[in-house]
Amino acid sequence: MQELHLKTAAAELSATAEEGTGVVVISGSLDFSIHELVVEFMDRAFARFGPDLILDLDRLDLLDSRATGLIVLCWKRSLEEGGELSLVATERGATRILWITGLTMRIPAFPTLREALDARRPEAGSAGQ
Repeated sequence: MQELHLKTAAAELSATAEEGTGVVVISGSLDFSIHELVVEFMDRAFARFGPDLILDLDRLDLLDSRATGLIVLCWKRSLEEGGELSLVATERGATRILWITGLTMRIPAFPTLREALDARRPEAGSAGQ
């Protein structure tokens, strides 16, 4: 069940809770034309799920510089509020810019949602130690 949803001509955003973490999936074009709508959507996602978020960018066709700046703001907000932001993105297509700019050296990026979720779990071997 999707808890938050936004659909425009350019993009579609949804947010759900997965294993105690808010997961925001963004597909289509993330650019200046929907910047304000995405800012409002992310504010709602932070309010609903808290500062622990995963942004799934695997279905993006376009990511412009303003949207890249929005990702940085979300990352900073997560840190300031005591949470963690991570990305589902690969070093190809629209999200390649995240590697070129060096953002993935600061914001953890994973090739799949499963890997991003697994990285948030405490080590299985450390239980009871």
